[in-house]
Amino acid sequence: TRGLAGLMDRPVHDPEVQAVIARHYKWVCTFWTPDAAAYTGLGQLYTDNPEFQANYDKYAVGLADFLREAMAYYAEQELAGK
Repeated sequence: TRGLAGLMDRPVHDPEVQAVIARHYKWVCTFWTPDAAAYTGLGQLYTDNPEFQANYDKYAVGLADFLREAMAYYAEQELAGK
């Protein structure tokens, strides 16, 4: 989370941002293996749920939104069609 907060000045398609998101996806997969739609939905949950949003935004204002967008890009590029 802290690492991603430090990358918020970059676009979500930046390779370093996507490397952090790939690690997040691998971590999520230790509990459940989401497809592209489900992983995108999880990112949306991080902004729709006030508790999740507050948890991420305590590291940097807007981090939950950035995470959602980066997860959606990852899902589109890496998970769609699989």
